[in-house]
Parts: sequence; structure tokens; C-alpha cells
Amino acid sequence: MKMAANLIDEIKAAEEKTAKSVRDVRADAVKRLNKAVSDAEISIREARQSAMKQFRDKVQMAERTAEAKARSIVSERETGAKAFYAKHREKVAGAASWITEEVMSRYGRS
Repeated sequence: MKMAANLIDEIKAAEEKTAKSVRDVRADAVKRLNKAVSDAEISIREARQSAMKQFRDKVQMAERTAEAKARSIVSERETGAKAFYAKHREKVAGAASWITEEVMSRYGRS
């Protein structure tokens, strides 16, 4: 009988040890899963931040390029406008003088 009691005690001890091992393994699995989820969330957040930074950098680069191109276009157009003005300045002045003389001669100087 004593042998049977020892055997039952050994079986119970083995069952308790196994149950504790299963609980420990489950707890470890939950910890590892939580860590993996946390690491994944951190990686996703870092990837989003990196993508936003790259996007902002590209937008800023495009804005600088567009600004430089706009300045170039404005400068070219200003040069063209000044050349056109210089080329036609005498014609406008002559036409204005002629129109003034015609109006004065037709309607008089009053």
C-alpha cells in the first residue's frame, strides 16, 4: 500500500510539474507574442515616420525646383518685356505725339 501511495504521490507530483511547465510555457508564449506585437507596432510607426519624412523631403525638393524654374521664367519674361518696350518706345512716343497734334488741330487748343 505504501508503494501505491508513493506511486500516486509521484504521479501527482509529475502532473503538477507538467501543469506548471505548461503554464510557464504559455506565459512565456504570451510574453513573446506581446513583444512581437510591440516590435511590429514600433516598426510600423518608424516606417510611417520615415515615409512621411521622405515625402516631406521630396515635396520640399519639388518646391525648390519649381521656385527656381519660376524665377528663371520670370527673369526671361522680364528681359523680353524690357526689350519689347525699348524696341517700341519711340513708336509709341511718336504715335502719341501725332495723336495729340491731330486732336489739338481738330478741336483746338482751349
